[in-house]
Amino acid sequence: MTRFDADTETERIELVADTVAAHRERDSAFCTLEADEDPSGDPEFLPPWVQFADGTLNLDCTDDELDRLSTLVSRYGAFTVTEREHVPAESGEESPGTNVRVEARADDERVAQFVDAAFREVYGLPEDFRLWAVEL
Repeated sequence: MTRFDADTETERIELVADTVAAHRERDSAFCTLEADEDPSGDPEFLPPWVQFADGTLNLDCTDDELDRLSTLVSRYGAFTVTEREHVPAESGEESPGTNVRVEARADDERVAQFVDAAFREVYGLPEDFRLWAVEL
C-alpha cells in the first residue's frame, strides 16, 4: 500500500480494503481510518474514526449517531453490533457517547463499503470527504 488518503467513494472503498488487507498481512493489532472533514465548522470538532481488528469494527458514537449506526447495520446482513459501552462525560475521554463494536463477517471489499457508508451516513460527512489511513 503506497497511498494513505482518498476523497471519492470509489477511492475510499479501495483505500479501506487495502488498509484492512495490509493490517492482516502485517498482523498488526488494528488499523485506524479517520476523516478530516468538519461539516459543522465547529472548532471543537473531533474527527470521526473507525478501527478494524480481528473481524471487528470499533467506533465511537453520540446518541444520534448510534441510532444512524443501528439503521446502517440493519442493511448489512453480515454485520452485527456485538458490544456497546457507554462512555460518560466525566470519564476523562475526549467525548462522551458510546463505544460500539460491530462484528463484520465479510470480505475486505464489503467491510470497506460499510466503513465508507458509516462515515457518510452515521457521521454525516459529505460525499467528497477525505479519508485517511492513519494507523496500520
